[in-house]
Amino acid sequence: MTIIKDSVKGKWKLDVRVGKENKRYRKWFETKRECTEYIDFLKRRYEEGKPWKGEEEDRRHLEVLIDIWFNAKGCHLADGERQKRVLKSISLILGNPVARNLTVRDFNEYKAIKKSKRGRNRPVMDKTINNHLAYLRAMYSTLIKTKDIKYRNPLEDAEMIKTQQPELAYLTSQQVQELLREIDKGCINPHVKYITRLCLSTGARWGEVESRALYHLKDNRIEYSNTKGKKTRTIPVEPELFGKVYEHLRENKRFTSSLSAFRRALRRSGLELPKGQASHVLRHTFASHFMMNGGNILVLQKILGHSDIAMTMKYAKFDPSHLQDATRLNPLTNCPPTDSTPESRLNKQDGHFLDTSSYHTSVAQ
Repeated sequence: MTIIKDSVKGKWKLDVRVGKENKRYRKWFETKRECTEYIDFLKRRYEEGKPWKGEEEDRRHLEVLIDIWFNAKGCHLADGERQKRVLKSISLILGNPVARNLTVRDFNEYKAIKKSKRGRNRPVMDKTINNHLAYLRAMYSTLIKTKDIKYRNPLEDAEMIKTQQPELAYLTSQQVQELLREIDKGCINPHVKYITRLCLSTGARWGEVESRALYHLKDNRIEYSNTKGKKTRTIPVEPELFGKVYEHLRENKRFTSSLSAFRRALRRSGLELPKGQASHVLRHTFASHFMMNGGNILVLQKILGHSDIAMTMKYAKFDPSHLQDATRLNPLTNCPPTDSTPESRLNKQDGHFLDTSSYHTSVAQ
C-alpha cells in the first residue's frame, strides 16, 4: 500500500491491494485523510463478506460451519459434543440458513419459539437461551480467527436476556445431618453416602467425585482431573473418611452412576432448594461453611478450581466480617431513641454535639 502526493496535480494517489486474490485499487483523492478513509471502507466491505470481482460469495449453510467449527475447536472442549448437538438443533429450528445471512432477527424468532411451547413440552429458561446465543457467537468468532469465514460475526449485536442472579442456597449443619441420615437409612445405592460426603468435605462437583477410581486416592488426598476448568487439583481428606472411601473403592473398583439416588434421598429428606439445584448444593455448602469458619477466599478459589477469582467472590458474603461496617456506619447508629425527651436529647450539628438544656431553661424564664 502506498499513499503519495503528486507535486504537479496537488492530489494524493492511493495504491492498495485488498481481498483474497490481492485485488489492486488505485485512486486519486484531494486529501491524505480521504485515502485512509477509503482504505477503511474497502477493508470493512471485505470483512462483511461482500466479495470482490473474481471471488465467490460464501453460500455455505449453518450446519456446514458447525461441522467445521467442531473439527477446529469443539472436539477439544470438555462439552464439545453437547455444544455441537445444541448448535445442530438451533440450525434445524431456523431451517439451516445460509450462515452469513443469519440475523439478529432470526435469533429473536428462535428465542420466541424456545420460550413458548412451540419448541418443546415446556419453555426453556432465559439462561439457557443466553447459553445458546453464546455458543453461536463463539462458533462464528472461532471461524473468523481460523480464516474459514471472511465476514463479521452476524450475531455480535444480539443482546443477552438480563436474568436474575440465582439464589445461592446452602445447607446448615443441622440440614447436612438430616440429609446424611436419610441417605444412610434409605439409599440402596451403596455409593451415594461416600460421594455425598466427599462433595461436602472437598467442595467438588458430583460428577468429579463420581468419576474417581482407587488410584486417585493417595496419602489422605484425592485428585480431581478432567475437570470443568481443565485443571487438576489435589484436595486433602479427613483420615477417617479417606479410609472408608478407600476401602469402598478397593472393593467396588469405581463409583457408579448415583445422582438419581441422591435426588430421591434429597426429596425424602424434605429439604427445600431453589429450582435447578440438587447435588450442586453440596458444593455451595462446602464453600459457604469454609468462609463462615474464617477461610481465605484465595485458598477457596484453589480448592474449588475456579479459573477466575470473580467466580469465588460470591462466597465472600459468608465471611463473618463481610460488610460489617454496615451496622457501624449507617445513619441510625448515632440517632437518639425516638422515645427520649427534648431536654435530654443531644442534637448533632456540624460534627459537634450541642447541649440545648440551657436554651430551654432561658425560654421558660
